[in-house]
Amino acid sequence: NHVLNYKGYRFFQASFDPVRKGTVLSVNHDFWGTLISYIGYGFLFVGMFVTMFWKGSRFWTLNKTLKAVSKKKIISAMAILLSLGINAQEIDMHGKDGSHNSRTAETQTASPKKNLQVVDADAMVKNIEINQEHADKFGYLLVQNYEGRIVPANSQALDILHKLTGKSKFQDLDANQWFLAATIDPMFWAQVNIIKIEAKGKVGKDLRAKTKATEEGFTSLIKLFPADSQGNLRFVLEDDYNDAFRKKASERTRYDEAVIKLNDKVQVLNGIMSYQYFRTVPVKNDANHTWNSVMTPTFEPDENAQAVLGPYLSSVLMATQGGSWAKADDELKKVEEYQHKWGKNVVPSDTKVKVEVLMNKLDIYLKLLIFYTIIGSLLLILGFIELFKPNRILNKIIKAIIYFGAVGYIIHFLGLVARWYVSGHAPWSNGYEAIIFISWVGITAGYALYRNSNALIPAAGFLVAVIMMGFAHGGAALDPQITPLVPVLKSYWLIVHVAIITSSYGFFSLSMLIAMISLIFYIVANRDTFKRHNDTTLKELAIVSEMSLNIGLLALTIGNFLGGIWANESWGRYWSWDPKETWAFISIMIYAF
Repeated sequence: NHVLNYKGYRFFQASFDPVRKGTVLSVNHDFWGTLISYIGYGFLFVGMFVTMFWKGSRFWTLNKTLKAVSKKKIISAMAILLSLGINAQEIDMHGKDGSHNSRTAETQTASPKKNLQVVDADAMVKNIEINQEHADKFGYLLVQNYEGRIVPANSQALDILHKLTGKSKFQDLDANQWFLAATIDPMFWAQVNIIKIEAKGKVGKDLRAKTKATEEGFTSLIKLFPADSQGNLRFVLEDDYNDAFRKKASERTRYDEAVIKLNDKVQVLNGIMSYQYFRTVPVKNDANHTWNSVMTPTFEPDENAQAVLGPYLSSVLMATQGGSWAKADDELKKVEEYQHKWGKNVVPSDTKVKVEVLMNKLDIYLKLLIFYTIIGSLLLILGFIELFKPNRILNKIIKAIIYFGAVGYIIHFLGLVARWYVSGHAPWSNGYEAIIFISWVGITAGYALYRNSNALIPAAGFLVAVIMMGFAHGGAALDPQITPLVPVLKSYWLIVHVAIITSSYGFFSLSMLIAMISLIFYIVANRDTFKRHNDTTLKELAIVSEMSLNIGLLALTIGNFLGGIWANESWGRYWSWDPKETWAFISIMIYAF
């Protein structure tokens, strides 16, 4: 995004010398061509919009037909109610409800000290006592993470613990308590079974045998680095890791991926033992705003950081042995004051820190996944029951559920706003954020296209969110950490292009689920039920599905052309046939035809 403009010539970095002694520039000089192309894009966008929504267009006709179906549906419903009797019996509804770090093979040779002895460390963890009130205060202490972002210690603790164990707490210790305990005595945690391995299938069986993991699939650093006959420590999976690392990503087996992921966790625990996840001391007058810990990345002591952090860590250690936590509170305040004095240019506001910690505590998206699952399932079940046995009370229950679902939808929106506020950029810059945003768009589409009291339409919207968020929190286990933007995304185009493209996915997903619901109805309905709903409910679902497809196609097409403009502004070319561009184009062609 940093283009050199000189007398109408635009210079873009195309490559650089392997030894970094120079850079290769591409040159663009096409003022009139660019201007005419952009004007053409503008006419294209206006034309597409008019074609979609102007009177007499296909979309306008669909909307008009939908209103006609509504009238027909009301008449049919009245006839059914009369035939069943206004006092029809109430239905009994008591149902039963990475990417890994691309480090060279030699990075995994860092290992615990040789004089460690195996003890029942897992049992000893239960004896660790970290005052909860102090741990909560510690959660607000600022830390510089590996990406350079200044985050609350609570965010850092959750991120590390999630990478190691896949959970947000360890035994009886919450994330803050665990991080503080690991900081004051890091070598102890080399003996604890805290590293989660792949535990499923043959891969899990092989890894458990080699790493001596527990039945639950946890192993320790000391088990991964046993001593050989000469007393040297060696990574038990070193050969497997080297073999996996040398392979192309497409050639790796599940075992290879599991070994690489396990090695990444080893690096995380080594980072804990070298204090590299506890960089809390700003370097005075540093132009790069670097923060250090008591040790440097090369395991050398940092005297200034030790002078700042030493009294605090000592007071915490004394407090765990029966001393006063008030002393630890006072020392923690001194560290915070030092941070605000020497790191004032990068320290986030107190409000941002509090909002981020609150987001961590609430963990709203996991809770919303459960909430959407219940709402979507109820609407789907009750919606089908209403098709076969319409009932006024049932209809009121369905409407109440739809209104109640809107509460979660609003909280979802507020969560996106909070994430935007904390990160400082639009919340769709990585895989996890994109999934969360698409989920919200799917529900938005369901509510926007909700017509004629048809519960199956908002049900499909909620189920879009369930599938997407289930993918993020389940199978894919995407990292929810807020990350800094890569250079190319530091642009207003992130808000425009990416938002439009990802929004289209929500509408396409809604259309797909509505089609699936219609197919299910065809399977379970008898002939009489089919005749009763073919010209009303089914036709309505088909119309809404097509309208959703049209909106999705419009958004995807406009977003794709806007992506071309962004590429031209950033790299001096509109198209490069990379996988994202190519498959977006293929999707447009398929949906268009």
